[in-house]
Amino acid sequence: MPNSAAPVIVHCSLSNSDLTNRLQQKGHRIRYGTGTTEGSLIFPNGGPVFIVQQLTKTIQNWPPDSEAVVDRDLLARLIKAKQVHATLYLVTVSPLLGLNELKVISLLQEMLPDLKILPTKDGRECADAVCNIVKVREPETRQIIEQRMEMSVEELKKSVFQDVVNSLPFQQSVKDELSNKFSSVAGLIQANEESLSGMDNSENVLEFFTEDKVTV
Repeated sequence: MPNSAAPVIVHCSLSNSDLTNRLQQKGHRIRYGTGTTEGSLIFPNGGPVFIVQQLTKTIQNWPPDSEAVVDRDLLARLIKAKQVHATLYLVTVSPLLGLNELKVISLLQEMLPDLKILPTKDGRECADAVCNIVKVREPETRQIIEQRMEMSVEELKKSVFQDVVNSLPFQQSVKDELSNKFSSVAGLIQANEESLSGMDNSENVLEFFTEDKVTV
């Protein structure tokens, strides 16, 4: 649950909506403002800023045609917000995501290539998506993600190493010894007389490695 002491500054145009109700359910304190960008959600401490807009209102006329034009007011708000905030998301809300909706999202992306667009189906999903993005960007969460990625990489290295050992033309007992002596593919391919000392059939193993028969 988000830190209840950290309020979200919400533009008054989003008051009494499913979005703000959901944010409150998730523990956020809402502070409404009239001086912020219309449709915006601003999180504290330099967090991302979100502008929420009904997808049907992102263009001048709905449904879109070959001459569809992005709503000028929305475009101005987005350009201004991008100049002020380092990380900006446009969160579109639409119960459907069909051909017309995809055309409009594509048009928005063409107009503002660097803009992050997040399609959602309703206010509840919008709030959930926004909170997930904010959570992932928190230092504590990022540290956990980095740690898990490091663990995953290490597990992958171990798996690849074991696959290489298992592919070698030795008896299982010799493979087990190699697994115990070495911890990586890089160490294995540099095997020499000293590192293989004490192993069963060490001469045959050494001959295999010195004849460049290991391909990685």
